[in-house]
Amino acid sequence: MKQADSDTFRRATGMKSFLQRRDPWGHGYPLWLIAAIVFLMPFMGWSLSKIRLENDVAGWLPRNDPQSRILEWYHELFPSEERILVSWDDCTLTDERMQKMAIALEGVEKSGKREGGSPYIGDVKLPTDLIQKMMEEDVPFETALERTNGLLTGPGPLCIRLTDAGRLRGEYMQSEILELANREFQLNAEIVDQSLAAPTSDGLSLDNEWGWKVHDASVEYVKSRPLFDFQLRWPRMHIDAEKTERFREALKQIQAPDAPVDSAVTNCIDDSFYVQGSMAALSVGLSETGEADAKEAIADIIEAASAAGIPAGSLHMGGRPVASSELNKAVKHAGWNRDFPLWNLFNRSPILLSVLITLGLTFFMLRSFRLTVLVQFVAVLCAIAAVSLVPAFGGSMNMVLVVMPTLLMVLTTSGAIHLCNYWKHSGISGVAESVHYASRVAWMPCFLASGTTAIGFGSLVVSSLIPVRDFGIYAAIGCLISFGFVLYLLPSLMLYWPQIPPKSESLNVEGWTHFGAGLAKYKGVVCFGCLLLTVGTGWGLTRFRTETKVIRYFPDESRVAQDYYFLEENLSGIVSVDTIVRFDEATQQQMPFMDRARRVMEIQKSLSEHPEVSGTLSLASFLNLNEVDTSKMSRMERMQHKRKESLIGDRIHEKVIAGGDQARGLSSMIAVAQASHDWMVEGDEKLHRKGDEIWRITCQSSIMSDYDYSLLTKELDEITRKHLASIGSPGTTHIVTGLIPIFLRTQEALLESLISSLGLAFLIIGVVVAVLLRSAVASFWAMLPNIVPVIQVFGLICWGGIRVDIGTMITASVALGIAVDGTLHLITWFQILVRQGIPKNEAVAKALSHCGPALWQTSAAVGLGMLALYPVELLLISRFGWIMAAMIFAALFGDVVLLPALLGGPLGNVLIRIEEKRKAKGADSAAKGSENPGPDEPKPKGGSPVPGSKSVVVSGSEGSPAAVENRSATGSPGASHPSTTPTANSPIPSGGHPHWNRMSSNRAVPPKESR
Repeated sequence: MKQADSDTFRRATGMKSFLQRRDPWGHGYPLWLIAAIVFLMPFMGWSLSKIRLENDVAGWLPRNDPQSRILEWYHELFPSEERILVSWDDCTLTDERMQKMAIALEGVEKSGKREGGSPYIGDVKLPTDLIQKMMEEDVPFETALERTNGLLTGPGPLCIRLTDAGRLRGEYMQSEILELANREFQLNAEIVDQSLAAPTSDGLSLDNEWGWKVHDASVEYVKSRPLFDFQLRWPRMHIDAEKTERFREALKQIQAPDAPVDSAVTNCIDDSFYVQGSMAALSVGLSETGEADAKEAIADIIEAASAAGIPAGSLHMGGRPVASSELNKAVKHAGWNRDFPLWNLFNRSPILLSVLITLGLTFFMLRSFRLTVLVQFVAVLCAIAAVSLVPAFGGSMNMVLVVMPTLLMVLTTSGAIHLCNYWKHSGISGVAESVHYASRVAWMPCFLASGTTAIGFGSLVVSSLIPVRDFGIYAAIGCLISFGFVLYLLPSLMLYWPQIPPKSESLNVEGWTHFGAGLAKYKGVVCFGCLLLTVGTGWGLTRFRTETKVIRYFPDESRVAQDYYFLEENLSGIVSVDTIVRFDEATQQQMPFMDRARRVMEIQKSLSEHPEVSGTLSLASFLNLNEVDTSKMSRMERMQHKRKESLIGDRIHEKVIAGGDQARGLSSMIAVAQASHDWMVEGDEKLHRKGDEIWRITCQSSIMSDYDYSLLTKELDEITRKHLASIGSPGTTHIVTGLIPIFLRTQEALLESLISSLGLAFLIIGVVVAVLLRSAVASFWAMLPNIVPVIQVFGLICWGGIRVDIGTMITASVALGIAVDGTLHLITWFQILVRQGIPKNEAVAKALSHCGPALWQTSAAVGLGMLALYPVELLLISRFGWIMAAMIFAALFGDVVLLPALLGGPLGNVLIRIEEKRKAKGADSAAKGSENPGPDEPKPKGGSPVPGSKSVVVSGSEGSPAAVENRSATGSPGASHPSTTPTANSPIPSGGHPHWNRMSSNRAVPPKESR
């Protein structure tokens, strides 16, 4: 290496770095680092093999959250297994295929042992099973059928019966009705044939007395149904009840235009009605094995349906196990989806596509196959190392953590590109020296980038949502790993796969210079325009809404979403909200058991009338609650009747307390407290007291509905409160719980997390910037370009009606951390230029010309890499990708448009005043030092400067590490480089960009004051 190169390298590096050090045996530290990474790679692979996916929304909240405590208490009282609702297009109450599926899944019980069936299935409940239990308690068949409505049975399609005048019009009548439905009411209706078939007795044993009673009652029910001419079905026909009723009223107005004038019958429609039981479903409960492996349980259900003759395309399933299984599958498909051919990488593997995009961008920017391979190897290894920590520390992957590998890869790629550019433009011919130089000068910008980004991630630990908190912890650790890999592993690999750096090339940045000059000149207009844009987009935050429903993370056209729509439109709401009513011992003494059951039924009926509740169920549903007229009874008969009703309650209490198989069905609907249970503080007994009788009323509600869950919870709470108020007992209380309140609390926690994490990140980064700039006012102005993009992007999201989900929330804090990096680069260069005496506007132009290309390249690498996640079917990942890309490009806009305008205005003025104070303070210190020289310092004569002090301007070739050197008598060096972020005391490089001298009319840069 030439002597000039060696001198430049020594000035840039100073003391030996990690890469230059050797162990006592003469081996370099980089070799040990590479060996350590190779040693750890098998452990990373082993850890990844143990990774598991968990996406249970009910587990997102911490255990000490009030709603989580209620849910835990509720599950302890009413233990129940996970269930899946299964139906198909033409499934009815009398469909014999339901019984075939039940036998295939449950098996057959012989001699007290279960033979056959699936090990993943615990039990199967048919509508007739519920009806049979009700009939055993003397509930009439049609009453029992009505009580299963909205649970396992539905009204089915709309039956239309024509008059004679209508029938005379033939097929034209059907066409006219369809035209009315689809053109005027936009129902998208179709004609279907879904009649109740006569029930069969297949599978019924001769000794099954109640089974035969249900069968006979079903036969009579089918025979008694009124006749009709055809049936109509359309989406949301039972959900949009008001629209459906208006259509039915319009049907009554259809008249025959060719009917005789003197005819008494001119209407074409005689009646329109529903036949209860025309739609039906079975409820499949999973065993412990099935809950642990829902995927296999679902596979067995599909196999049993196929064996029963149900086409796969017409099968519909819903429930939390289905959503979780589909969610896990969607997460895996984001990495590799075998349903698409290899050439369709857009859908085959969006994550791999993201890698290839960053690979292409890396090669485009670096123009080196060697560097491209090393950069991508380091990026992929960083993602693997970070993800391997999750199972190593007992964690699990979820829908939030799944985006972390891609994010870390693009961040690592961005930092690695910076380091490789420093190496390319080092101007040092030596292989090892150029790598050492690049690592040293890249340290500070990479440290700032990783530090601020880690702060953005770390701010998420204040979230009460467990997945968000886990993401913050692991992603922050991943940032530190990324920093170490970029600054130490990548240079080590470059040393052991050596290459001589190319000759430095001059960058054409004239466009950036003129752009920066224009921004500084028209700073007022630019700032005002950005303010208007921010206010306009930020106003959309008034429409801010959150989303935590797992099923809503799938697009509407996906199979799982379509299944949910079908089930909720035709049968039952998928998600439940439970009202827990408790009667204390005093109330139990005053009010007989059957009267309490009747009161629960009154509450249940009122709850079922809510438009968002499809059906309700409680123990009262299985009891005959008809009141007997005791006025004509003798006193003895009345006492016997009262005793009989009391015995019903005593028998139920005994079974529930005893537990076991005899209480299996009862224990999911009623409980008798054996001990008190506290809620908020120890001893408050707010959940229940010992001896309380606790009833569970289950309300099935739609998860696909846009109805406000907080409003639904309040309305159900108010309905129950009004009914219980009439009892007049302070010990009779209620609680509304279940998954809907959990969803509601999760939404609230999501909003709290967004505000608290973003606020904390903004505060911490603001303090860091204030320390770096030595001014709180300057920090305020400097943070505006970083918070403005967050406001703009989230405002536009809200304007578009997009709900903020758990993945979208993360982007705000992350983008803030990434954006600050560019801000610090630009401000630091502006400070150095001003320190050299360059006018403010010119300093803005020159600083932007230096930082603009690097900011653009970094944003392109990160933004386009994240945008590759857009085609992922799971909306949570897809939105995270394109919203993150939008955040990055909005941050780029803030750094290259708003920040230069602020530097040309208020922020620049503050920084200049700080610099003037620093210079004045330095001059005072120098004057005091001249008046009071130290014991070893020669006192100048006649006030002349200390001899030996001088300034030397050294200009290198274009792109070389030229520097303005300040050499004192001791010869201490100082150096800078146009591709680096200078330190607070480093001078401006004069040789890095020749056009800078042209901008200043070839004005010589004044020598810097001796310090």
